[in-house]
Formats: sequence, structure tokens, C-alpha cells
Amino acid sequence: MKDLIFFGKLIAFLSFTLGTVLLALFLYFEKSPDIGNLGFYFITSALVVNSLLFSVNAIAILIDKKHRIELLKTCGIMLFNIPIALLYLYIIIYAVELNSKF
Repeated sequence: MKDLIFFGKLIAFLSFTLGTVLLALFLYFEKSPDIGNLGFYFITSALVVNSLLFSVNAIAILIDKKHRIELLKTCGIMLFNIPIALLYLYIIIYAVELNSKF
């Protein structure tokens, strides 16, 4: 169970870090379509991986009473990425819209 907790936190951290790097690259390279496409594929794959891992953690919460608190914390960390991703989406939409008006 400790491996599941560690892996959940690791995936959440990597998703946050890679998403932030891709956003920074997208803005730095003046909204490059290549980086935009890469970001789209990253978001799609991160959504699938994080959803599966979150589901496994949620099932483990029901089964393993000994590690329930740690598993809940891990799920919370994973859920924390959702508002960050929405903020990044807002930034991208605003940047693209701002660029298209000029």
C-alpha cells in the first residue's frame, strides 16, 4: 500500500511539473502550435493516468483501513491538480484570444 501512496503522489507531482513546463514553453515560444499539440496529448494522457490511479486509490481507501488517512491525503493531492489545470486552461485561452485580436 505504501507503493500506491508513493506512486500517487509521484504522478500528481509529475503531472503538475510537466504541465507547468509545457505552459511556460507555450507562452515563451509565442503560442507554438507544436507545443500546443504536445500539451493537448499530455493533458489527454495525464487525465487517463491520473483518473485510473485516483480510482485505484479510492478503492484502496475502502479496503485498507490501516492506510486510509494517507490514501485520502494522496487523493487530495491528486485532486489539487484540477483547479491548477483549469487555471492553466484559462491562461492559454486568454493568451490565444489576446494574440488573435491584434
